[in-house]
Amino acid sequence: MNCLIDDDPFFTTLLESDEIDINNPPMGSASVDVQATQPQREKRKQKSQRGVSFTAEEDTILVSAWLNISMDPIRGTDQSSTQMWSRIYEYYSTYKKPNCQERSIASLNNRWSIIQKCVNKFCGSLAQVEGMHPSDATEQDKIDKAKILYRENLKHNFTMDHCWNLLRHQSKWQAHMDLIKKKNGSSSGITLNSIPLGEDMENVPVDCERPPGKKAEKVREKERKCNERQNLVIKEALSQMTEDRRTCMMERRESQLKYENERSELLLLKKRKLDLEIKAEEDRSNLVTLKKRKVDIEIMSKDIDTLNGVQQEYFHNLQMEIIEEQRNRAISRT
Repeated sequence: MNCLIDDDPFFTTLLESDEIDINNPPMGSASVDVQATQPQREKRKQKSQRGVSFTAEEDTILVSAWLNISMDPIRGTDQSSTQMWSRIYEYYSTYKKPNCQERSIASLNNRWSIIQKCVNKFCGSLAQVEGMHPSDATEQDKIDKAKILYRENLKHNFTMDHCWNLLRHQSKWQAHMDLIKKKNGSSSGITLNSIPLGEDMENVPVDCERPPGKKAEKVREKERKCNERQNLVIKEALSQMTEDRRTCMMERRESQLKYENERSELLLLKKRKLDLEIKAEEDRSNLVTLKKRKVDIEIMSKDIDTLNGVQQEYFHNLQMEIIEEQRNRAISRT
């Protein structure tokens, strides 16, 4: 089984971390070890320049981001790798806790690649164990044996349980593993070497149906947008009707107010005309009164002694009428 691993550059990289230190070379192999540890020194130098390692909590947020963004029922695979990782970065930055490190898009992408490769390798180990058809073995027994197999082949423990538990039951991950099984002929044919190493999940062509509910979700989204457009048309129509009614009521109110103002002005003009007529009538009455008084004064001033008997009686009666009228006027005033 080790001969299969030797051909894989990923396994070579993993095994290089277990190289023997140059300061303690084994007997008879000093020259070989010096040559082998030269790239190791460079790797250690590069490793010392890297940022803080990812924690399990950060891995969980990253896997959750990948699942939520890549399995979006609306956008799904209809997004470029750049768009997808920009959204994953936004998701990670939004939901990470304050104690978590700031990570760049490149850092998240690289970490996801490591998670994917390790989980893929573990899935290969688990598939090999399941292919042995162990009798009376529980699921946990198979997982434990897969971890042992993983350790034997890769020379280090499987430490991505938290990521594997999040991915193992997801439809997109299962479709990815099914595609690997199909490429290798059968489920029992999966080995650690059969797991692809250089591909990101978003670039693996998964020959399966869209995620469950995506078609229905798109139909619902289309119906929702159609309903929104219809509601918008109805809302605009109601708004226009309300505005037209408000305008009509304002015009009617203005017309009514104008009519009332004109009517008030007309009534005022009529009143003024009537007042003028009354005043004119009063003036005429006063004029008549003045004329009558003038005549009364002339009658009262008439010397009747110079008149004959008939004239004296006539003017005397007139004078008595004037006196009686004056008395009645004085009584009415009191």
